[in-house]
Amino acid sequence: MNYLARRTIRTFILLAASFALMGMLATFLIRDTADYFIERQAVAVADIVVTLSKTARSIYSKAVVKKLQEDGTGSSVDYVHKPGFIPLPAQFLKLLGQASTKDTARLFRYKPVSKWNLEPTQGLDDDFLRWAWPRLEAQDLKKPVRPIAWTPVWRIEQQNGEKVLRYLAADPASNQLCVDCHNGYESSSDIITQRKLARVAPGKQWKLHQLLGALSVTVPLDRIETLAADQIRRAVLWIVAILVSSLALILGAYVWSAKQRRKVAHLSWQATHDALTELINRRGFERSLHRFWISAIEENTAHVLAMIDLDGFKPINDTYGHQAGDEMLKAVSKTIKACLRNSDLVARLGGDEFAVLLHGCPLEHAQEIAEGIRRAIQETQVDWNGHSIGVGASIGLARITSKLESPQDAIEAADAACYVAKKAGKNRVYANEE
Repeated sequence: MNYLARRTIRTFILLAASFALMGMLATFLIRDTADYFIERQAVAVADIVVTLSKTARSIYSKAVVKKLQEDGTGSSVDYVHKPGFIPLPAQFLKLLGQASTKDTARLFRYKPVSKWNLEPTQGLDDDFLRWAWPRLEAQDLKKPVRPIAWTPVWRIEQQNGEKVLRYLAADPASNQLCVDCHNGYESSSDIITQRKLARVAPGKQWKLHQLLGALSVTVPLDRIETLAADQIRRAVLWIVAILVSSLALILGAYVWSAKQRRKVAHLSWQATHDALTELINRRGFERSLHRFWISAIEENTAHVLAMIDLDGFKPINDTYGHQAGDEMLKAVSKTIKACLRNSDLVARLGGDEFAVLLHGCPLEHAQEIAEGIRRAIQETQVDWNGHSIGVGASIGLARITSKLESPQDAIEAADAACYVAKKAGKNRVYANEE
């Protein structure tokens, strides 16, 4: 598996993990938002139920009870046994809640409740009511002069295996007649006895607008959540489709871009490297030589340039062919590289000519390195069709210092030294001392 394939796979895994995380986060946010809106809609339903219930009771009190009072009867807690009397407004509200719950149980259920109930069915008979009532009491005022801005109390819970919204809204004393009626009941012996049995201090007296009772509304959420779950599934499928499509597009763009970068890098490499030996070519050598020259000027550091010309290379091409010559050049390239330090560079300038840049190297040490290169080249042999072939090397050295006017001066000095080495009998090293 090549580098591009491995990098593509790593990138794909990283992107897939990132998109999976984004998908999970988006799904969580969708579910959380859906839960929030389900709760808010359920609260809105409860608000409507409470408003309609209070409106119905208000109409009952003003239109029905008042008319009967004018006729000489009215409402009574014991209306069943009193001809001409009707239920109290609170009793009417209870009956209305029972009838509504019977017809709309799948949508909502409600009933009037109070800590100061007049009958057991309207008491604080479950954990929610016992938890919520004190929170309404905390909003009450000792001497209210105007209606209190009550804030309802609610929470989500399980009820008989069903997820529901439990909601409790204040039902305060809305008129003086209601206050007087309930204050009168609290003074009766029966109610005083009932309070003592319930371990509640008797004799409670209310003022207008104070907390007298509350409306408990229960809104089932399972049907709403079933509909919401279907919408969530659709949204999640869309998210997955969008993320997968985006991932495919990004991955495709990345692969295309990586190929283009690799192609550019390969073209750049080809422009500065020799295809046969994979050493830097003359263009790459000239760039490197320029950097060495700038380094000599800026850092006042001396470097050395070695020009290497192979001896006896042309007869190999003439006798054994250019393919044998190419194998000899590749072998010599490896030999030279093996003799150098990590900071040094070797280039093939063309034909059988090589150049070596020795970084931060005194001329004396450079001569030792060059001599090592010469011996190693001389010992390099290539087996070609049963024949062992080899070459020699003439090497010329020149310093790269800040005194040079241009890098070309170093090339000319090293070339001149190489020429001296050849004239002196070949296969030797000569250093230009200037």
